[in-house]
Amino acid sequence: MAAAIMAMGWSAAFWLVPVQWWGGTKSIARSLRWVATFFVALGTIGLQVWVSSPDVWVTVGYLGLWLVIAMVDATERIIPNRLVLGSALWTVTTYPWTHFLPVSAAASALGLGLTFLLVHVLTRGGLGMGDVKYSAAIGLALGWPQGLLAAVAGIWAGGLYALILVLAHKAKRHDSIPLGPFLVLGGLLGLLGTLGH
Repeated sequence: MAAAIMAMGWSAAFWLVPVQWWGGTKSIARSLRWVATFFVALGTIGLQVWVSSPDVWVTVGYLGLWLVIAMVDATERIIPNRLVLGSALWTVTTYPWTHFLPVSAAASALGLGLTFLLVHVLTRGGLGMGDVKYSAAIGLALGWPQGLLAAVAGIWAGGLYALILVLAHKAKRHDSIPLGPFLVLGGLLGLLGTLGH
């Protein structure tokens, strides 16, 4: 019941909360809002059918928040600090209901954050600081090894998407794409992996 209420709340938030509250400046396309609403509804139903845990609402919280991150980054190519902080706070406040050791989560957050920071420095900002901070938030939420697997899955998905765009002549080799939506995809896959533990 709590998961269904949270899903309805997120669906309403996608449509009613001004993008400025999320930390963005541009209007999010209706198509993105519909996709996010669909995934929250489908994800919540799927979780309630397939997962026997009473704490599905924790996962639905991540689902809604991370979809907001995906929508804002897809629209503006930024991941606002307030959304990254929101993800970290959600992890900390729901920790009693998760199955990860704090040391594992902290180590995963630090490892992913430092790795992405190194890539940020080496690419001279080609990888944004929002992606660096969000990777750390994913590590904190998922722990080891799901955090690493989620980041790798997100990077591979983003690379595959970029390759398809180049092959279809929709983009050039040096064009950039927002990585946030793909990190969100990896993070959500990682959440599914943690539910089995």
